[in-house]
Amino acid sequence: MRKYIYHWVFLFVAITLFVGCETELDQSSIRFTPRLVVNSFVNSDDYFNVQVSQTIPMSDTQPPKFIENAEVKVSDGNSEQILTYNLGLGKYVANFKPVQGTQYDVTVSYPNYATARGKMTLPSKLNSPKSTWIDGTGMDSFGFQTGTITCFIADPQSERNYYEINLYRFEDFTQEWQIMPPTTTDPLLSQNAELTDLGGYLLDDRSFNGSTRKFEFITSFGSAGSTYKYLVEVRSLSDEYYRYLQSLANYRKTVGLFSDPTPIYSNIVNGRGICAGASIQRDTIQ
Repeated sequence: MRKYIYHWVFLFVAITLFVGCETELDQSSIRFTPRLVVNSFVNSDDYFNVQVSQTIPMSDTQPPKFIENAEVKVSDGNSEQILTYNLGLGKYVANFKPVQGTQYDVTVSYPNYATARGKMTLPSKLNSPKSTWIDGTGMDSFGFQTGTITCFIADPQSERNYYEINLYRFEDFTQEWQIMPPTTTDPLLSQNAELTDLGGYLLDDRSFNGSTRKFEFITSFGSAGSTYKYLVEVRSLSDEYYRYLQSLANYRKTVGLFSDPTPIYSNIVNGRGICAGASIQRDTIQ
């Protein structure tokens, strides 16, 4: 008898959970206010650019379209420039590259929307030793030789700094750089760094502030006759860029049926999005 009681209790709970999961969210009480979405990811190598779209209701399944006729202004405190829309890039592009240490203010205006504003400062470019690669430093589980890429970060003293490390390998067949997932035995990266969507490592300088820190990565055995060619990219990130990438990493960890997702960081006033910058050091190894 007790067995049948347990059976019906289990069935009731299962049905309740199923119905609860299938119940649609009542959006009648949610007031949607459209806002501008402003994304400006700038670096030391490219022209200043801004992408503009808009927020969409939760019930809308179509991605938002880019806004092509907004007024986008960028100011460095001394001069102001109105950016021109580039249809091929889908962005508003300036005729200058950002300068390290300069604060830039971005203002976006569009009819029937609140004026959106953002600001960022491009961090100083690193002056680290060049990256190196040595072949035949180890063996993989199949008995093939592996190599080691060593990159360096010469961290400035007396300030908080943030970095992103990305590795690439040149593919002869496609004649293009391919992201190479970094394999490392470094405890700092394995235990404390976050993995980014691009496939690199995101870290700060808490454990090596003011010193030069080396990071080693394992390279796998390649195809016979192919030319080894690697690219090591170290990005020095603005505080806004780091917080944005970190929020993306935390969001991926909390997405699930029974968890509340972490909000994505935004520093846009009267809108959504991110205004952030990175200075890049690239080393090609062949």
